[in-house]
Amino acid sequence: MEKIKRTLRNSAKARWAMMIIVSFLMAANYYFYDVLSPLKTILQEHLNFSSQDFGIVAGFYAFPNTFLLMAILGGIILDKMGIRPTGLLFAVFMLIGAVLTAYGASDIYRNGGLGYSFMSSFWTSYSPELKMMSLGMLIFGLGAETSIVVASKIIVKWFKGYEIALAFALQLGIARLGTALAFNLSPRLVLDGFWTFPIWFAVMLLLIGFLVFLIYIMFDVKIDRQTKTKVSLIDKDEEFHISDLKKLFTNKSFLYIAALCVTFYAGVFPFLKFAPDFFYNKFGFSFQLSGDIASLLPYGTVLFTPLFGWFVDKKGKSASLMIYGSLLLVFVHLMFGLTNFNVYVLMVLLGIAFSLVPAAMWPSVAKIVPEHRIGTAYGAMFSMQNLGLFAVPILAGTILDGTNKLSSNFYTPIQTDEIIMNDFEFQSYYLDNDSMPRINEELMATTYIFAVDDTVKWVNEKGKILGNKIENEGLTIWSEYDSVRTNAKGVFDTFLGKGKILSLDMSYLNIYSERYLVNIRTNVEDKPTFNIFDGMLVYTPDSLDRIPLNYNVGDDIFSELDSKKFEIELSITDTTKGQNILVYQEFHDVNCMKEDSIKVYLGEGDIKFANINYIDWNKDKNYFIKVRTPLNYTLTMLMFALFGIIGLFFAFMLKRDDKTSGYGLELPSNEAVETKDK
Repeated sequence: MEKIKRTLRNSAKARWAMMIIVSFLMAANYYFYDVLSPLKTILQEHLNFSSQDFGIVAGFYAFPNTFLLMAILGGIILDKMGIRPTGLLFAVFMLIGAVLTAYGASDIYRNGGLGYSFMSSFWTSYSPELKMMSLGMLIFGLGAETSIVVASKIIVKWFKGYEIALAFALQLGIARLGTALAFNLSPRLVLDGFWTFPIWFAVMLLLIGFLVFLIYIMFDVKIDRQTKTKVSLIDKDEEFHISDLKKLFTNKSFLYIAALCVTFYAGVFPFLKFAPDFFYNKFGFSFQLSGDIASLLPYGTVLFTPLFGWFVDKKGKSASLMIYGSLLLVFVHLMFGLTNFNVYVLMVLLGIAFSLVPAAMWPSVAKIVPEHRIGTAYGAMFSMQNLGLFAVPILAGTILDGTNKLSSNFYTPIQTDEIIMNDFEFQSYYLDNDSMPRINEELMATTYIFAVDDTVKWVNEKGKILGNKIENEGLTIWSEYDSVRTNAKGVFDTFLGKGKILSLDMSYLNIYSERYLVNIRTNVEDKPTFNIFDGMLVYTPDSLDRIPLNYNVGDDIFSELDSKKFEIELSITDTTKGQNILVYQEFHDVNCMKEDSIKVYLGEGDIKFANINYIDWNKDKNYFIKVRTPLNYTLTMLMFALFGIIGLFFAFMLKRDDKTSGYGLELPSNEAVETKDK
């Protein structure tokens, strides 16, 4: 009896190790794809982007795979050349595109760096930053989607006949950790004076992922040597033929599952792009909390996708699970658009939907399509999917701009001077959709004070020149948001300095020649409140904006804080008028390590209070105020629900066709009938 040759593929440890290695690259891929999502409002403030501009940058990721059919071509290249050369080529494209995207937002580029003049020379209605970042996302998408195809074929190569549904589910779960971390970390990595750091951090993760993929290649070479007498890119009987495309696109089951892929993902990924901004605008959550809530979806998939993958392997019911997931997607988006239902519950439900469909869909393709055509099949699905990923973010941004035409109110320098003279109290208004007032409603208003050069032009959010006044770009010296209520005419009162302070330029604090007391207190029990400095000190403008408050752990105050995490409150109090007037207050989370010193810097903590009366209005002569009222997302959310309804139709058709075609989509993985070469 001939002895069966054992390979790395027969080893469960080897299979799962390969899955983890490939999943890391996919996690880096997903991280970069979503790194801009929590930064939408920051992009609008720093780069003057509109919602449509943001949608263009997000959508251009899918441009090469939609209009150049690169995912299909990538799948064909994969089936023709094999995993190793294809994976390397498109991983390099990802890196190049990521670098260009980060560069397009950087100060180096915006200050006349390489390519800025060229990008300024055409399509002048769009900013050079928008064009460079869109180009970067285009090149990144060219590599990213084919890299996902490569990862899918790797899973099939190592797991077909084994735990393929579970392997797909775990690979997707690990990859979506990248999405979740992007929502969590991106807003927290924004540094003072270096707001693009989150994007560069994502570039670094992609570089690490590329190096990890090189490790996979060594194992791929080894398994090819074990399974073939001669190492080659691909067997002759498995080479791609042009007739393969015809067979794919005449297979009704494949067309149904591909259409479901397009519509379902069009209702999820583009929504995630706008989700943090949606939560910020509709519910008034902070940027960080909005990102955290959005991250519940990918975190949920990490838990639920492997669970549903295991269920598909053991019990089957793939076609039914795709129906249930599509139905849940429709329900969640309708609730988001039409109600104020608990967002945490809805995001968990959306995470379940986003686990049900992919856990059942991707393994089902391996039942419908022969393995030698699997790369082409996945490539075709990703290309069609990218049609939604390209068009839907742009459509969503266009709907937002069209239904929120007056979401920002601008006040010229003369008006701003009057507001300052009037103790920072003034009236603003909120008009929604077709200039209809939102009356008697509670809403969150964000107010910004900019210091600008009056020689530049005043432009609106789309770059159109409104007059020879000021540009909506400059040094933000103050920003805050607060809850306000409109009256019967849609007008609300604004009191600057009464809301939650978002940012403050410390160099504008007017404490030049007076005496101030800097205090510190900790949240550690039994620790006294004390003055950081002995006595009252005078600080000059040069030293105040970055005072290093340096303490040794060995000091009596910190002798019992060894190796403990605690919070420091840092405050500045005006003592010159015979009373203690709080000027500024911030908090720092610190970790006191043995034999280390504690260093906190004024202006780098979490701002809790700032007194607007201590801003030096004589430092610059020209200021203007912008009041941003929340965007109305109702029609946008109904659009996402519509895609879910269309996907639900294709899920029903797929289940119906499976009954006649006999692919066994409702059967467990190890009981499915042999794939028919249709």
